[in-house]
Amino acid sequence: METTNNKNLKNHELPELERKGFFRRWHYMPTQMPVHKKEYYFVADDFDDLKDLLEKHRFNDLKGLHCKVLNPIELVVLNTKDRQFAAAQICRYSEDYDFKPKSDIYVYKGTDAEALLSALKELNPEG
Repeated sequence: METTNNKNLKNHELPELERKGFFRRWHYMPTQMPVHKKEYYFVADDFDDLKDLLEKHRFNDLKGLHCKVLNPIELVVLNTKDRQFAAAQICRYSEDYDFKPKSDIYVYKGTDAEALLSALKELNPEG
């Protein structure tokens, strides 16, 4: 896992990503795979636990957090369809009515990316 500082994953601010093709979609350059974005929301009390899980690769513990629709903690995830690349960043809802990055961007490749994406797929957001 790598981390990057002071960047915003929502803006695709990673050196491995580039816009390509007629529709100018984002692609992960090492594999030329298109990138997809998804957001997950958690309650405010889960911020420290979520950050710890991402840093320590304890992805199976994600199901112990409170994943709920439209809560103040947002996990932004970019990934490729082949599941060999994933990037994640934690954002927090701010006073100016927007989600602001509150963590580094965590980049996962290979089996780590697959493990994260599998754990996220099992989350069932409560409405």
